[in-house]
Amino acid sequence: MVRSWVGLIVVCGFLAFPAAAESEAERAAALLGLAPGMTVAEIGAGDGEFTLELARRVGATGRVYATEIEQEKRDEIASAAREAGLANVELIPAQIESTGLPAACCAAIFMRHVYHHLTAPAAIDRDLLHALEPGGRMVIVDFPPTWFLVPFAPEGVGEERTEHGIEIDAALRELEAAGFEQVEVIPDWNPHWFAPDGYALVLRKPR
Repeated sequence: MVRSWVGLIVVCGFLAFPAAAESEAERAAALLGLAPGMTVAEIGAGDGEFTLELARRVGATGRVYATEIEQEKRDEIASAAREAGLANVELIPAQIESTGLPAACCAAIFMRHVYHHLTAPAAIDRDLLHALEPGGRMVIVDFPPTWFLVPFAPEGVGEERTEHGIEIDAALRELEAAGFEQVEVIPDWNPHWFAPDGYALVLRKPR
């Protein structure tokens, strides 16, 4: 019953306070240094809202890889891209321990509210580093553990994620262990009612 009520509250909250995807994508694009003709990936693209925003920013000569585990979500993103007239979106089937991205395929990677869901972060972090070009950037948007989201904590995650969310220091330890360099930490990234302490991590693959 508690899980059901919290779920209802979360859904209502999203309906009442929709994410300003265009504005947030603009900020992320600036941090990633996106420009027409670039290749960028969104990991765990969900409904594709941010994928489409990124696709518009890299233009027809650029490319956006959108990774998702579920075929249904990939189909939804593909349909949304067609309706938006964006032919530069490529869907990638993701796995628990793999992004599915080719080696050195991207100049930039974006991940939003996904990192705390990872059940094999060490493997995924190595794969993300492998997918980036030398000097490429990655922006991860996430939030620290939030008590009222505990009923929705992902299954199979490690102790750093059991309270639904992940602390900045814990995420950085994992990412730096995989070989990423920290560029910037933004502690007040577009706060939401359910994640008032949301943050953004900017990382780089060493040259």
